[in-house]
Amino acid sequence: MPLAELIPLVKDLSQSDKLLLFKLLAKDIPDAELQLVFSAPEYPVLSLYDSTEAASILTQMIEDDREASGNA
Repeated sequence: MPLAELIPLVKDLSQSDKLLLFKLLAKDIPDAELQLVFSAPEYPVLSLYDSTEAASILTQMIEDDREASGNA
């Protein structure tokens, strides 16, 4: 059966049947290939949200820059 015919059938499956199908298909895929599919690079998320220390440092830098500009 062509994949184009399978896709609508799979979409009509219940969530539990889709999970069972997924597990069945995953058993046929070597672990190394599964690692490539499911391993995504992780990137740290840096945020200054709710960071009073960062706000203080930035405020001080702005004030220093203004003072340096005023004296130049």
